[in-house]
Amino acid sequence: MSADPGNLNSELENLKAQVQALHENERRLLDMVKVYAGLLIGMAAILVVFAWFASHKNYEQDKAAIQQSLEKENENRYAAFNRELEKTLNSHLAAREQAMDRKVTELAQQLRTQMATSGGVSSNTLAQLNEDIIRRFQLMPDLIEGRYAQLFGMVYFDYAIRAANAKNQPLAAENFLSASVSFLRVRDERQRDEQNLNTCFARLTQMCFPALRADDFVTRPQIEEKFKLLMEALDANNDKGRYTVALGELRKEFFEAKKRTKAK
Repeated sequence: MSADPGNLNSELENLKAQVQALHENERRLLDMVKVYAGLLIGMAAILVVFAWFASHKNYEQDKAAIQQSLEKENENRYAAFNRELEKTLNSHLAAREQAMDRKVTELAQQLRTQMATSGGVSSNTLAQLNEDIIRRFQLMPDLIEGRYAQLFGMVYFDYAIRAANAKNQPLAAENFLSASVSFLRVRDERQRDEQNLNTCFARLTQMCFPALRADDFVTRPQIEEKFKLLMEALDANNDKGRYTVALGELRKEFFEAKKRTKAK
């Protein structure tokens, strides 16, 4: 019994329709998979960016916190160093003051004794004795600063930095000059603080002197006096021309400041 051709064609058409429907469903499914995959990739990218931003923000906050902590620690160490320096300096000065008091007492007693027994001593001899005593008194501060030159230099340097931070350039200039002279008075050149000495020169030529004017030298004459002391100390220590450049720059900026009528 042969099959009906009409039924076969109808079944074939149905099969084709089902296959076409399966293809359509498969295509829609693939499209949906692509859409979902795109959404997942987009969300993953957003999450990655968000995570990077959050971690970067946390990193900046951590870095700022660490920086603040380090700055605070440095400030505490600097304050402790200043306290220790002042304590050491005060103890040395107290000891030197006691020694000076004993010396003054001895000299005064010698003077009283000589005055009491100077019935036949001429006035010229007494005047010479008085000048000798006065000269010894005047040399005492220089001897003290010479012996503790490094400590005095650090104290003057600290005062200068504070004055510079407070925008008081005349006071900063005076203290940088004093610090430079003290550093140069260190007898052993191997112990001389060349780094802070060069910092003093740089601050004087680049910051202090350019901000000064002629009136500042009138109201604070110590600047010129200490500048002369610095020039003498540099000339005395200028072996092999080590301070020739500094001498030239300091003189140039100093004399320009003295002629300046208005601050820069």
